Amino acid sequence: MSAAVSTDAAGETITGMVHEIWTQGHFEAVPRFIHPDYTMLDERAEIRLRGRQAFTETVAAFRGLFDEPRMRVTHLVSGQDMVAYRWELTGRISDTKLLTPVLQAIERHVPDVRLISHRGLSIARLEDGLIIEEWSEADNTAMSQQLGWWK
Repeated sequence: MSAAVSTDAAGETITGMVHEIWTQGHFEAVPRFIHPDYTMLDERAEIRLRGRQAFTETVAAFRGLFDEPRMRVTHLVSGQDMVAYRWELTGRISDTKLLTPVLQAIERHVPDVRLISHRGLSIARLEDGLIIEEWSEADNTAMSQQLGWWK
């Protein structure tokens, strides 16, 4: 079930960024969505990324793990300069070496075993219409389970 996505400017910035950069891979669009002083913090409030270049490299690395990656916003709440959104990144793992040996053997007969869904929640703060700060938490345990590395 998907929630209605906000139509205010902050919500449109988030949905535009997710579609154009994460799904389409249009990295030339980064300056339209990401502030030059962008920082991403993790659940412990430690800085993980700083700047547009680090953002671009991280998105490119994640996209490189998947064949035809697709990201979508499933829920979004916004108010003034803050946006909270749940997201889902799906695709087929492009390198079967990321799978456990058992799943690699199964993949030869059941290619859908490579289909992965990675979910998370992000809270973004916007300044001048651009994402300047973002706190993100992803369900890395579920992704590890799908790859066969965690039970």
